Amino acid sequence: MRAELRWIRADLRARRGQALLTILTVAGIVTALITAATLLEDGTNPWRGLFTRGNGAHIWIHTKDTPDVVALRSLDGVTDLAGPYRSAPATLAAHGRKVPIALQETPAAFQAVARPLLREGRWLDMRDPDAVVVERSFARELGLRPGSPFPVTGLNGASHALVVAGLAESGDQGFYPDWAPGLVWTLAGTLNVVEPAAGRTESVIGLRLTDPDDTDLIVQRAVTVLDNQVQRVSTWREVRASMELDNRLLGLLLALFGIAGLVAAALALANATGGRVLGQVRDIATLKSLGFTRRQVTWTLVAEHGVLGLLGIVLGLVAGRLITVYALPDTVVVPLSPGPFAAIALGTGLVVLGSVWVPAWGGGRTPPIPATPAAPLAATCPGWPGWPCSYGCRPRWCSARGTRSRAGRRRCSRCAGWPSR
Repeated sequence: MRAELRWIRADLRARRGQALLTILTVAGIVTALITAATLLEDGTNPWRGLFTRGNGAHIWIHTKDTPDVVALRSLDGVTDLAGPYRSAPATLAAHGRKVPIALQETPAAFQAVARPLLREGRWLDMRDPDAVVVERSFARELGLRPGSPFPVTGLNGASHALVVAGLAESGDQGFYPDWAPGLVWTLAGTLNVVEPAAGRTESVIGLRLTDPDDTDLIVQRAVTVLDNQVQRVSTWREVRASMELDNRLLGLLLALFGIAGLVAAALALANATGGRVLGQVRDIATLKSLGFTRRQVTWTLVAEHGVLGLLGIVLGLVAGRLITVYALPDTVVVPLSPGPFAAIALGTGLVVLGSVWVPAWGGGRTPPIPATPAAPLAATCPGWPGWPCSYGCRPRWCSARGTRSRAGRRRCSRCAGWPSR
């Protein structure tokens, strides 16, 4: 074991540049895979980023009257509340058609839980009571922008000329038109003007949970506590499902990109390992002549180049996470989920070990240096056939390289002796 470690250490010291290049190649491929997977997940499931940035509520409960806030806050698993806020139905007259909307009361200052994320324009201001903030997907559907007129008709038939102050997004409601009616935030005074009758409004309260997996249990408890006041309940699972896009094409593109990256990593490592094996054929043959077995040589090569590949994977995972968190703060809010992250790490690890093992196995089959056999007598001491020389050499074949004497005899080319008869 010590001999193998010394061999690996000596080889890495002699090939520092090549070892560093191998690590950086694998790290670059893994970093690209992590970044692409994170962007894909964030693009196909925007709910994750919206819910995290807005500190959204996991449960929204709509009641006819104002709910018991103290009872809901005392439920086990509830960490904070959003509201209660009043909400009233209304109708928007836009482009010659009437579109139902939901006017929801909200404070002028951003709340701690379930705060909308302002994307365009400005937020509500007490000095401008006719301003509203429209949910972004709903505004896009109707072509609304900051400054656009927003004529609203209440249930009593009265019309009110409001103005769009800004556009915002929320992780507490799905995109329009999949999630209807369109959501509009307004101040409490504006809501009272549009819908002065208290019996035509409802209360909306949001519950933020410690563990989202307890959503169903806490919904049952909240409905029991509020008795017959609950009109409807929506959860974060429903919102997330409504925001998920058809990601089959993007998933296919990511899979193709990932396969290409893994193939590139495999080729890079196989080329590096194969080159080292070819450059170390003489050393490997010497080691096998000294007693190294085929398995020892194979596993030594796998350990040396596999460690380089695994170091590149670790470096790539760290670099990918840092890039998505710090270099793309406006694009990526939530890091890659543990499932895809582990799949990329495991997949690249298996590809690295597989691509290293193939040339290492070929290096283990390198034959040892053969022992030098003893030369036959005919090859080293040619002389006169059948006649020994004066030193006793009896060669099998004569040699024309011998020196002819005055008697016509040939001198032995090895010992320069004369044949004796």
